[in-house]
Amino acid sequence: MMKQQRSLTREQYLKKFSRAVRWRLPPQESEEAIADYRELIFQEERDESKLVEELGAPAQAAHLLTDVKAYRRWLKIFAVLAFGLFLLAKWAWMGHSSFYFSFADQWWYPVWVMAVGLALSLYWFRRYGQKNGPLSKRLVLALVVVLAFGAGTMAWNWYVFDSSFLDSYVERYPLIIPWQVILQRELIINGGMICALIALAGLILAKCYDRRWLALYTLAVTVAAVCGFIIFFCRSIDIGYAVRSSAQSYLFARLIPIGAAGLIGTGVALC
Repeated sequence: MMKQQRSLTREQYLKKFSRAVRWRLPPQESEEAIADYRELIFQEERDESKLVEELGAPAQAAHLLTDVKAYRRWLKIFAVLAFGLFLLAKWAWMGHSSFYFSFADQWWYPVWVMAVGLALSLYWFRRYGQKNGPLSKRLVLALVVVLAFGAGTMAWNWYVFDSSFLDSYVERYPLIIPWQVILQRELIINGGMICALIALAGLILAKCYDRRWLALYTLAVTVAAVCGFIIFFCRSIDIGYAVRSSAQSYLFARLIPIGAAGLIGTGVALC
């Protein structure tokens, strides 16, 4: 016996249909489809209790409008990018990778994920994504917040990796762990995980509303990669005198180009 589909109000139907169609279609096409279905749903003569019976379930209606081949291609791209963000969040939390490549230090792993993510996402959204109206003020605010956090994290690590601070830290360790080191650890661990989640949100918003939301993905994934780089670096080195004297210069000679690449990618995503 077939299960009877639950009836939906006009508002519920349109909401579910909008979500489904925005995920499956480019922004402009999805907005046109939503406008067409809004007219159908809110026709005075249409019986609200028979919406699903007459128009089909919202997901089924969206499926009928979908270019299946293009949609499957998007799902593959999304799966790769989402898996990369999962790795960044996992590495930020655990501080190590379960796999190892003998030809490279582990602190480069987050940078590889970032590089693949930037190249793949920019290619796909520049080719298949669409702009939709003026630049969102919420996007600008989100970019400012992520950029401020990334800059603050970089500045704090510049201070913590200064040779004079490291010398004083080694003298007191392990009896006392300075609050500056505790704060640094919280920033890069929690910041790495949160930025991975923000990047995922930016990716979804870029698909559903406006490709320029990809800028939030590119900036957040860059900050997450920087946090991962620092975490792996901290866990891999032995802070002897030679390391303390050169740690800051070694670290930032690599972090600055990584950050610059992410900012360039963010600018491209906004264009």
